[in-house]
Amino acid sequence: MKVESIEIRKVLLTNGKFGLEVEINGKYKGIAPIGTSRGKHEAKILELERVINKFHIIKRHFKNQKFEDISDVDDTLKIIDGTEDFSFIGSNLSLAISYAFLNFFAGEEGLEVYQYLSDLFKVKPKIPKPVCNMAGGWRGQTNFQEFLVLPREQESIVKTLQSVSNIYYKLADEFRKKDPTFSFARNLESGWVTKLDEETILEILDSIAKEQDMLIGLDVAASNIWKEDEKIYSYSNKKLSKIEQLEYIQELAKKFRIHYIEDPFEQEDFISHSILTKNLTGKLVVGDDLYTTNLKRLKYGIEMKATNACIVKPNQIGTVSDAAQFLLEAKKHNMKTIVSHRSVETDDAIVAHIAVGLASDYVKFGFAGERIVKINELIRLEEKLL
Repeated sequence: MKVESIEIRKVLLTNGKFGLEVEINGKYKGIAPIGTSRGKHEAKILELERVINKFHIIKRHFKNQKFEDISDVDDTLKIIDGTEDFSFIGSNLSLAISYAFLNFFAGEEGLEVYQYLSDLFKVKPKIPKPVCNMAGGWRGQTNFQEFLVLPREQESIVKTLQSVSNIYYKLADEFRKKDPTFSFARNLESGWVTKLDEETILEILDSIAKEQDMLIGLDVAASNIWKEDEKIYSYSNKKLSKIEQLEYIQELAKKFRIHYIEDPFEQEDFISHSILTKNLTGKLVVGDDLYTTNLKRLKYGIEMKATNACIVKPNQIGTVSDAAQFLLEAKKHNMKTIVSHRSVETDDAIVAHIAVGLASDYVKFGFAGERIVKINELIRLEEKLL
């Protein structure tokens, strides 16, 4: 398929700052999200003006060229960049181009994006279960980054989301009763912000989720509280060694029916992840910063039996096809996959199509606010798959 034009523009992201949008043939667009909390092994995001200034050099590799499929485009991007982490052209540009071409190929073939991916990678599409952020901490609130709910089973995503909505608003009511400073404020991902401590939040959330027959989850984001020079996890009220962190997470998981635990240890600690996975039979131990959607790190994690689930964020690796290969490799080894948004997002729902087209087990799209763009697309796609 031939590219007649490829252009770039600045567009607003959900935090009110500018990001990049790429447009092909005046019709097919792609925008890259950005994470505020990024693992050190993620592909590199470059400053906006620097990327824009380079674009005239990069676009000649695409204008008036023909490409077979999204893998062909993504291979070209990696050749142009010439680094392992897109530190030359920037993963914000590479993913915007990759997303625009994904829309281009699907549109030119008369398919929706999920259908194109399903056909290309020979996967039967399905609607994933949502993992929803109910309350958020980190940086001055609670030590843990996210307090989550997820369904035990899923009859339909609409019914699941109704249960989540019930929990979301009941949780706010309980926070209002127990936290005199609570003002219905929400963080970047629309999780409620409270000054209640972690265990109080978990106790409240566990009780409310149980009423809706839902499970709870926790994103520890432990790399953010890890002090490498001291070799300790530094909480606001305590400091824990690696062994003490392991014991603490295990204690919380058993006490509060926590089914999903993301990044419980710092991003280089495959061994502690492996021990926790072995000890918490039947629960999901999820690697995000541990893997950063990087196939090499995933394969090492599989060898180490580090986790039984992984986060998939296309912008961590910079292209659609690399994210797809990561997801499919994880599924091949019976790991649960969770396609995820980023904290600074776009008004685009392409990540929902990626999750459905590649049959991800779960999605992590937040819940309220700007996140409804992606969640509502899942509702529409479920109707099409019925």
